[in-house]
Amino acid sequence: MTRSQTTLVLCLIAWATWGCGGSGRSPVIARINGGAVYRSDFDRFLALKLGEFTGPEVPDALQSQMLDEYVRRRLVLDEAAEAGLAISDAEIEQAAAENPQLKSAAASPDMREELADHLLVEKYYSQVVLREVQITTEEVQKYIEQNQSRLTERPGFYVREIRAQSREEAERLREEVTTGGGDFAAVARLHSDAPSAEQGGLARYDEGQLPEVLEKAIRPLQPGDVSAVIKSSYGFHVFKLERRIQPYPGDSRRSQLDERRAQLAEEFAARKNQQIVDEALDRLVKSAAIKINQSALGFTYTGELGQN
Repeated sequence: MTRSQTTLVLCLIAWATWGCGGSGRSPVIARINGGAVYRSDFDRFLALKLGEFTGPEVPDALQSQMLDEYVRRRLVLDEAAEAGLAISDAEIEQAAAENPQLKSAAASPDMREELADHLLVEKYYSQVVLREVQITTEEVQKYIEQNQSRLTERPGFYVREIRAQSREEAERLREEVTTGGGDFAAVARLHSDAPSAEQGGLARYDEGQLPEVLEKAIRPLQPGDVSAVIKSSYGFHVFKLERRIQPYPGDSRRSQLDERRAQLAEEFAARKNQQIVDEALDRLVKSAAIKINQSALGFTYTGELGQN
């Protein structure tokens, strides 16, 4: 039997259980509600996310994490299509115009498609998941009261944060924003899993508010500096110090308090929205039929999906 005949036989066997790639496509590595996930599509996603770090040296745990991310995003994109949502060329161009770091991305076909998927996910969350979310005055006031200590005049700082669940991913993202020319806010918005990701990673903290292991890493930074990767119980963090804040003089106390209350209100809204999005995504995953084809992956899968 020739090599091509052997390939055809294997392909027919695979088709009976998982489907044959065809048209030069690689094997099916998973099925989501019956739809095929091709190894070639996941490899493209992995290459776009990990850049030069893609290859056999990528740990199985990181590839598993990225596959879970890819599957979850596919579920959201399928729901967006079902809802009749789409991203136009004009929306892509507008996003690129608003963020100069995305201009080069919009010029590359693969990156343009990645950007379109990202914008479609955001549109689905805002127009479907969060469409009827209401934030009451009572909820905001309760949150402000729970954070009353943050209204006091204490020194603080504004930082941007990128958080990842593996050191390898955090180191890669740090290199992207320090030596790779990446914009910290854009990278945080696209890749960070911290609650502040939608704000480009930006958050304000009082001195002593963060866990000591994180504050210790931020303390010596000057505005514009980027920290090393720091491990905490939440994951692996990279910080960029934007500016430090000193207490306002007495005659500006009222305006400062008003500003801080407004910031707390925005923070509450962002946290509530993120919680609703996370819950919606969990429901999508639990109701989906997800099957991982371990033999076609090329790595040992240690992720959370494929068991339902």
